Amino acid sequence: MLKIQILGGPGSGKTTLGAEIGTRFGLPFYEMDVLGMKNGTKHTAWIEDAFAIIALPGWVIEGGAMIWNDPILDHADYIVLLEVPWRTAAYRIVRRHIIKSLRGINPYPGIKSLISFLRNSRRYYLNQCRPDLVERMNRCLEEQRTLPASLDPEQLLTRCETYGVEIIQAPTATFRRQYLEKYTQKLIVVRNNADRARLLDLLAQERVH
Repeated sequence: MLKIQILGGPGSGKTTLGAEIGTRFGLPFYEMDVLGMKNGTKHTAWIEDAFAIIALPGWVIEGGAMIWNDPILDHADYIVLLEVPWRTAAYRIVRRHIIKSLRGINPYPGIKSLISFLRNSRRYYLNQCRPDLVERMNRCLEEQRTLPASLDPEQLLTRCETYGVEIIQAPTATFRRQYLEKYTQKLIVVRNNADRARLLDLLAQERVH
């Protein structure tokens, strides 16, 4: 069975693609938002989930966080990185917020929540962040290059506690891309519908083999 990690910024289409892959290829699908409602900011809970997921014969998981999911990145057959323009992401974020609000299923209702989320998302796509975050991101990347292939739960917890939630959530698109350089051989970047179609064709071929 296939093992697939989908990453990207807010509004990049992670959940939609993950759900389609899960349905098409019969894989259990894990949503970061669902795990987040359960785990909150408890690093140990996220790490436990990561090791529980990789123990399964196949899976697809979408999300935006880094570090705690290193075991998932290590064990994935493919890592899919969704990269879309900020305008596209912003449109999708607003549309999703309105639809969920109208259906009464928005966990973060209200215009203030939407504006705050848009502001933070814009910083991600335009690679804007505080100088202290830049310094922490650089340290994190430098350390990552020297790490062994697989870390145990205690080592992962130390990294999560060292860099904190802001770095785990990947403050910028550039940071995420640099973090994934370690996995270039199995990294697939999807920027448009043609890339998406090629990905699904590849996965279908892999399934046959």
